[in-house]
Amino acid sequence: MTEKEIKGIGFELVKQYEHDQFKTNRYQKGILEVEFTYEGKNLVTVDLTMEEISCLPITKNELQQLNKILNK
Repeated sequence: MTEKEIKGIGFELVKQYEHDQFKTNRYQKGILEVEFTYEGKNLVTVDLTMEEISCLPITKNELQQLNKILNK
């Protein structure tokens, strides 16, 4: 996955920061945040964070899809 690809599905850059020898670009869309962390020009990690959801109506099909993704 690349930054260009997630921009193409509607994620927006919300923060860039440096820490130690790393640089991180954070993108957000709704409750999802994706961070790309680089060491120099090399991509080191791509991390997903989700905000806490307190109440979300959901169908059985949607729950089955989430289960496949989140409970690998």
